[in-house]
Amino acid sequence: MAGLHDVNTDTSSFFSDARLKIPPLKKKYADKDDEDDLSNLFAIPDFWRPSNWLAKSIEEINKQNPLFSWGAEGTQDGLISSQLQGHPTPELGQENDDAFFKLPPILRDLAAQHAKAPGADTAQEEDQPELDHELSSEEEDFWLLPDDVASAKPQYKTWEAFEKTKEGPTSFITEAGPAAFDSIVAASNNDTENKPPDILDNSIYSACLLTLSLGRSSLLFTWDSTQNSFTKTAPLLRTSGITLDLIKAIDNLCLDCGNCTRHLQYFSETAYSSPSSSPTRIAFAGVIARLITTVGTELSTRSRNVRSILQLQSLVQPVQTVLSYFKNLVQKVATAKTDEAMLSALFQAVQAAEYKDDLLRAATNEVLRIVSRPWTDFVEEWIGTKVEEGIPVSKTGGSGKGFVKVADKMWIDDQGCDLDEPEYFLDESKMPGFVPGDMAESIFETGRNLRFLREHHPEHPLARVDVVELTKPPRLEWEFEWEAIARLEGRVEEYRGAVERVLLAAGVGGEQTGDSKTEESGAVEFAVFGKSEAEVATNILESMKQMDQPLREPPPADDLAQLLKSHLYSPLSHKTALSPHTSLLPLLSFSPLLTYQSALLSHLTTTLLFTSHSLRSHLSLLNQSFLLSNGLLVARLSSALFDPDSSTTERQKGVALGGSSSMGLRLGSNRRTWPPASSELRLALMGVLSDSLGGGGEKGGRLPGDLSFSIRHDLTPEEIDKCMNVDGLGALDFLRLAYTTPPPLRAVITPQVLAKYDRISRLLIRVLRVLHAASSFSTSGLPPDSEDVTLRFAWEARGFAFAVANYFFDIGIAKVWRRFETWLDTIEATLPDSADSARAGISPEILRQKQEATLDSIMSCLLLRKRQQPVMALLEEVLSLILSFARLVRIKAADAHLELHGQQHHDEERDLYKRFHRKVEVFVTVLRGLSEKTPTAEGRRGGKDQENTIEMLLTRLDLEGWYAKKR
Repeated sequence: MAGLHDVNTDTSSFFSDARLKIPPLKKKYADKDDEDDLSNLFAIPDFWRPSNWLAKSIEEINKQNPLFSWGAEGTQDGLISSQLQGHPTPELGQENDDAFFKLPPILRDLAAQHAKAPGADTAQEEDQPELDHELSSEEEDFWLLPDDVASAKPQYKTWEAFEKTKEGPTSFITEAGPAAFDSIVAASNNDTENKPPDILDNSIYSACLLTLSLGRSSLLFTWDSTQNSFTKTAPLLRTSGITLDLIKAIDNLCLDCGNCTRHLQYFSETAYSSPSSSPTRIAFAGVIARLITTVGTELSTRSRNVRSILQLQSLVQPVQTVLSYFKNLVQKVATAKTDEAMLSALFQAVQAAEYKDDLLRAATNEVLRIVSRPWTDFVEEWIGTKVEEGIPVSKTGGSGKGFVKVADKMWIDDQGCDLDEPEYFLDESKMPGFVPGDMAESIFETGRNLRFLREHHPEHPLARVDVVELTKPPRLEWEFEWEAIARLEGRVEEYRGAVERVLLAAGVGGEQTGDSKTEESGAVEFAVFGKSEAEVATNILESMKQMDQPLREPPPADDLAQLLKSHLYSPLSHKTALSPHTSLLPLLSFSPLLTYQSALLSHLTTTLLFTSHSLRSHLSLLNQSFLLSNGLLVARLSSALFDPDSSTTERQKGVALGGSSSMGLRLGSNRRTWPPASSELRLALMGVLSDSLGGGGEKGGRLPGDLSFSIRHDLTPEEIDKCMNVDGLGALDFLRLAYTTPPPLRAVITPQVLAKYDRISRLLIRVLRVLHAASSFSTSGLPPDSEDVTLRFAWEARGFAFAVANYFFDIGIAKVWRRFETWLDTIEATLPDSADSARAGISPEILRQKQEATLDSIMSCLLLRKRQQPVMALLEEVLSLILSFARLVRIKAADAHLELHGQQHHDEERDLYKRFHRKVEVFVTVLRGLSEKTPTAEGRRGGKDQENTIEMLLTRLDLEGWYAKKR
């Protein structure tokens, strides 16, 4: 208390000192210089005087409605107001001294002075000295009541009486209410030509603006279909307390919000009503419809407590931001014609929104997640992690679906006929732009491997629908945060464990997976049968009790609705961890499940190809037959086609066929008739393949793939003319090997692969014929009187033919094929371990690609590639000259007794030798040029040994540079 007393004492002394400097009441009437004295720190301006604007506004209000005017007479407050406004006042003698509300003595004297000369400032200044003279020293301060004022009598006061107390006029314009503000606005409007805006009730105008923001028409705002926008029916309209410019700004905000709502509703309704709408477009329209509903519900709910238009503006602003953003997004996405184009446009919008507002970024992500579900659902059905709904994709069920196209695959059978076979194809144009090419191929191959299991192994666990439900694979959907991606990887690991348990159970018990499903479904009890009457009654009573409960608020339709409901008017919580970059989202979201499913099905399919379908046996058969790697087959085939000592298969008058252990076409003799009949071919080639390759392993002694000889029916007229020449290089081009790929192996041994095998086989048969002809160029096989040119030609031709044949069979075929077989051995070794096989990335498609790469390498070594056609043409000319020389040798040996013909043969031999030597020189020169070139991209990729093999051929043909020397 002592401290408080000291504070009061100090405060009193302070005010007592300050009061000495405060000018008395006469300061109002003092000179202007005294008021503007800067040295007087405590000079008080006319704070007690009301504002001139307020006085004008009160005066206007009193004129308009005197019943509710301020400063009504008969009250103490009215007395002050009337004195300040210049109205007459009641006499002071009529005032009750015992009244509670009364003027201080100083203000009574002031009122008396004003009563004598109202409104005259000069009179007030003249009377001021007299007033100062009458006032005591204690009454000089306005704010201190005099000591001689009689104390008021105690009164009974209640809250009801206090609430009925009328407030006097305010001293500040900001506290005067909207009427004063409207007076200021009206006074500041000097434009007399335009009609002042009408003032409408605030609640009515707010309701119209709210209806407009929700995209609906009202009395003040109607939809104009010609302008495709809302229009205001009364432009000059506002509410009290708000200027017309501010009203226009709020109107524009709500107009934009309402127009966006209408445009989004039109897009959604059009997408639903259009018969050509795709699933993705329907999903996008559904998202927009739920967006409008959620935002409108939130705006309607929060606007119930709105009391002013400014509050409504704060509520409409976030809604307008969201709707205008999605309106622009719809304009970009709606122009896309296909589903994949829409998804690509949405992904680009997600990339653009990465650095936008948190709510817009999160909403765009959810829109992409929802709209992508039709596409992700089809991917899940295609790769086998979801049960197919509706009509499944099959080779006989139409033209395909999505990125899977079902079309006829053209190929030529053994008879040369064009056949059509339906096959799955990847339509890359139907893939969204955010899917990388390798991921698209992996998705397609995974689905094709699954169809292989369902078609050829329907009893396999992964080919059954109930196993898919039992393993519970994770959903394939977008993930945008690192935590969600980590959880996805955990679910994939759980799915891996479930699949391994199913495969283990199927390997042990065979059909245990189906029983577990039955037991699980049979564990559910029925609610009525098997229950007693009391239990049934109890269940009914519980159901009735539950039905009597009030309806719960339905949960949000999706995550987007929940997001907008929770954070439309509240900011999202900022996370410290960074989100992955948008460009990585496809890989991070889809790769975990796709990688495992692809590795799983590829491993199972590859294992079945090697074990159940004997892929190695078929590849070995193709190598032995088409590539002539079987020595016994080469010997039997050469004897059947070229041996002149074998029994002829030609029909001769009076001569019976047979009588010898072997029969052949005898193409190495001076045969006159050509080409042979089909019966001759059957007799000559009968048993060649079965005896050489062994057909005992197949049913009925048939070789795998029904391997046999057949006639080529796809020859051009030029090729037919070559076949007609018995001494030409293409005399046997009509003969081919026929192989039919078993259906399970068509993914590896395709018609394109068989076409490459056939081209190689065609060349090797030509080489066999030249090699057989050159083998007869021995010293014992030539006439004893042969000239030097004949001997030299025979020696060089024999060396050339043997060098080419040795290069083709040893380097071009055997060496390359050994590498392929080594790779196959490695693959077979990793098949028992699924993890090693998955790491190796083995699949039927990889096997096909590796086989094609091997055949391409062989064709490069054999000069069969398209860019090597000029070199092959030179080689064919050289081999044709060797065959022509062999024909001359046979004719010369038959006509040796005719001297004239002998001389002609010698001249022809010299001419053939010159041509042969010249062609060989050109051929060697071209090979030397090829060996000096740098490796091409193709050589580095598939045939990296191409240049080295050309050097090997060049070394065999011209080791000492014989043909490079000038003679």
